[in-house]
Amino acid sequence: MRLSRPRAPRRFSENTIPLINVVFLMLIFFLIAGTLAPPLDPEVSLIATNDAEGADPPAALSVTADGRFRAAGEDVTIETWLAGREAEGGEAAPVTLAVDRELPADRLIDILTRLRTGGAGPIEIVTERK
Repeated sequence: MRLSRPRAPRRFSENTIPLINVVFLMLIFFLIAGTLAPPLDPEVSLIATNDAEGADPPAALSVTADGRFRAAGEDVTIETWLAGREAEGGEAAPVTLAVDRELPADRLIDILTRLRTGGAGPIEIVTERK
């Protein structure tokens, strides 16, 4: 007598194509929706701190070691830079200042005074964490 073998449940393979499509679409979404911060001025080496809160530096006014002011890679003066910010509607907007570590402290105090008298809002100094 011949008996038939019981059929094993048929295994279906998982289709991973939809998963790959979803991951790829998420990658494209985050690339487009993400905010890219402009890089800091390459002529400025930042002051080092030990206990600093980490944050991405936004577009900052950079001060080189010889006291030149740079914004978006071009030389500017404090007055023209502040005037450009007022034209954008940032009358008392916070100022982010990237200062070279070789700049003397008395020059930095003079720069902060000029910014305050020029109508700048709160001033943040960008540092790098050591």
